[in-house]
Amino acid sequence: MRFRCRGCGSELKYPTQYCLFCGERNADFCLVYMGEKVHLIFFSVRKSVITEEQSFKIYPEPESIRNTFELIAENIHWRRIDSVMVAGDDEFKAELCAELVSKYRLSEIRVQCLGVRNLCETVENIKRSLKLEKKLKKVEVNPDDKIGGAHSTIIGGREGRKLLHRLAKCEYVKKIVPGVIEGCGASSGGGVRLKLTRSDERGNLRAILIDGTSVQSILVITTASNREEGEFIKLLLKDSMRNSKS
Repeated sequence: MRFRCRGCGSELKYPTQYCLFCGERNADFCLVYMGEKVHLIFFSVRKSVITEEQSFKIYPEPESIRNTFELIAENIHWRRIDSVMVAGDDEFKAELCAELVSKYRLSEIRVQCLGVRNLCETVENIKRSLKLEKKLKKVEVNPDDKIGGAHSTIIGGREGRKLLHRLAKCEYVKKIVPGVIEGCGASSGGGVRLKLTRSDERGNLRAILIDGTSVQSILVITTASNREEGEFIKLLLKDSMRNSKS
């Protein structure tokens, strides 16, 4: 079977190969699932489908495990993928993440560790997320212009505004509206923090900004049209906030 680049039509050795002629990535991200075997599954965001799947046996010998990780890292590098999801055994996850960064110095790769789940369930959840992501509209607005409302005060000073700015950078966030400020009694400690709580029926998110004994409600208006899409955006935002700390 012949494979063609989706960008320029050049012939490829395998369907997800990075095209050296036009620079097109023919896979958008991959799932690395650790079970009795290592499953390396490549996805296309445009098609919301699996475009290629590989599997490798894992042998208990340390050298064999290292060779398997190197093979995984090479496959990811050949496809120029910048987003990797890892699921399965926790110990393997940690080693793989370290291997990806240290072996090929691919610090720009975004590695997201998922919960331990059944492989079929994990794949179906990813497919469903891809379909949701394709449906969502994107907004191209300066993050600073997204923050505002009747209450101009934002608790936490520079740190509080920085947290809201991180939310505003999401292309699925239209507006961030700071709300009323209340006291919560004793100080909760831990500095300035932001918690995303829930999505409403229209897909907008509720959050709270905490600074010592003060709590401020935050409304995050998104491009979602229902609760399911809102919950999906909430997961994206939580993941983005975690990555921005590291």
